[in-house]
Amino acid sequence: MLSTKQNDLVTQTGPGTPGGKLLRSYWQPIATEDEMPIGGAPIPVDIMSEELVLFRDDQNQLGLIGRHCPHRGTDLSYGRVEDGGLRCLYHGWLFGKDGKCLDQPAEPEDKKFCHKVRNVAYPVQAKGGVIWTYMGEGKAPLIPDFQFLVAPEERRMAFRVIQNCNWLQGLESSTDPAHTSYLHRMSEAAVSDARGGQSARFFSEDIHPRLDIERTSYGARIHSLRKMSTGENYLRVNNYIYPCGTTPVTSPPPRAQGYQGRWYVPRDDRSHTRFEFFYQHAGPVNKDGLRKSRAANVGPDLRHVRRAENRYLQDREEQKRDDTFCGMGRYIPAHDTFAIETQGEIQDRTQEHLGSTDIVIIEVRKALLNAMKQMEETGEAPGLLHDPKDNQFPDFICTADFILDGEDGPAYCRRILGESTKAAAE
Repeated sequence: MLSTKQNDLVTQTGPGTPGGKLLRSYWQPIATEDEMPIGGAPIPVDIMSEELVLFRDDQNQLGLIGRHCPHRGTDLSYGRVEDGGLRCLYHGWLFGKDGKCLDQPAEPEDKKFCHKVRNVAYPVQAKGGVIWTYMGEGKAPLIPDFQFLVAPEERRMAFRVIQNCNWLQGLESSTDPAHTSYLHRMSEAAVSDARGGQSARFFSEDIHPRLDIERTSYGARIHSLRKMSTGENYLRVNNYIYPCGTTPVTSPPPRAQGYQGRWYVPRDDRSHTRFEFFYQHAGPVNKDGLRKSRAANVGPDLRHVRRAENRYLQDREEQKRDDTFCGMGRYIPAHDTFAIETQGEIQDRTQEHLGSTDIVIIEVRKALLNAMKQMEETGEAPGLLHDPKDNQFPDFICTADFILDGEDGPAYCRRILGESTKAAAE
C-alpha cells in the first residue's frame, strides 16, 4: 500500500503538482484526427485540470488555446473560425493559434490593446491518428516512434473514451496481467465473438501466472507466464511506457501479430481519457469491425454504454450460464471501466492489501515516484527523446508466444532480441 502522501503524488496532476509536472514533460494525446477534420468545429479539451479549446484556423492549422476568453471568460469553443484565428462570440475578440490577441473590434481604434493580451497556448502535432500537445517547460521532446503510431495507416487505428476515475486506476488496470483470468473470463463461444481473439483457455487454465518485470529505456517490460494443460508454456509480453502508456498484446500465439497502445490522460484528478491505438504487424486492421463494435458500446458522449448509472448493465443470468465471469457482456473495455470506476473517483491506496501477483502494480508505482524524484533532482524526466536518430526502440517487444521449457520471460526476450540482431547483421 501507499502512504497518503505517496497516493497524492501519483494521482494529482494539476498545475504545480509533481505529478502534473511529470506528465507535462511528455507529449499527451488530446483528440483523434477524426474529431478534428479539415473545416471541423472547435472542440473543448479538458486535460490535467486545464480547460482548453482545440481548433483549426481558416488556413487549417491546428491550435490549442485557453477555452475561456481573457476578456470576460466566455467559452471560446463556441467561437467563429475566421480571420486567422478563433473569434469570441461575446465581444468579437480574436485569438490566433499562438494565443495572441489579433483583434478587439468592440474597442475604438485608438483604444485597442491587443499587444497586452495573450491567451494560454500549447503546441500541437498530429501523429498516429491522434492530435498531441506538449504542455511542459522548455523545448519539446519528440513523440516516440512506436509501431502503433508510425505504421502505414491501414495497419493502425485510434479511438478514445472518457472514464470517470483517476488516470492511475486506468493505467494500473492496463498493466495488471493477473486480472484477465477473472474479470475477462468468457466461454469459448463468447470469446470467438469478442474483440481480442485470444482463446479463453489462455487465461482460465492457469490462473496463477508467473510474473516478471524488467526496466527499459522507455519504461518496463511485463512478463506473464502460464502453463497450459497441453504442456505449452504461454507467455505474454506487455509494456509500460513513461509516463502513462501501456501496450497490451491482443492477438494469440505464436508470435502475436497485433497489440494495442493505450494512453491514460488525466482530464482532472477524478476523470481521464483512455486513448486506444490498434495495431497489426502485417495486414490491415479490421477498421469496419472496430467501428461497429465501438458504436454498439460507446455513446456519443465518449463514455461506455455500460456505466455506473445503469450498474454496467450486469446480467446475472449471463453469469450463471458462464458466458462471462462478470456478467457485463463481451466488450472487454467495459469490464475494465467497471473495475476501475468502482474503486472510487480517486482510489485510497492506503487501504488496499496487495498480493504476490501485484508485483507489476508495485513496480509501476515505483517507476512513477522515481521519475518525479529524478525530475526534482535533475530537471529531466526519464525516457525523453530529443534526437531523431534515437527515436527507435530495438529492445521493444510486445507479443504472445509459446516458449521453451525452463525459459522465462526475460530469457525469451533476450533470445528474440538476439535473433533480431543476428538477422539484421546478415
